[in-house]
Amino acid sequence: MNIKCCSLILLFAASGAFATDGVPDVQRVVSVTAVPGSCQVEPATLVYLDSQGVRHTVDYLVMGTCQGGV
Repeated sequence: MNIKCCSLILLFAASGAFATDGVPDVQRVVSVTAVPGSCQVEPATLVYLDSQGVRHTVDYLVMGTCQGGV
């Protein structure tokens, strides 16, 4: 399992995106902010539709990948 997948699972758990029976209530991911190449913590956004078709937006912080120097 890659780091992006693990991060999304933790994000869904922390944001309450799971239905009461423990099954993810995410029907479709609309958009996810790309992880920046900086060496800083930066804001990111996940937009998804739940099983009822309701659009949700989750704002969170993500650590950059430090590509290209400091």
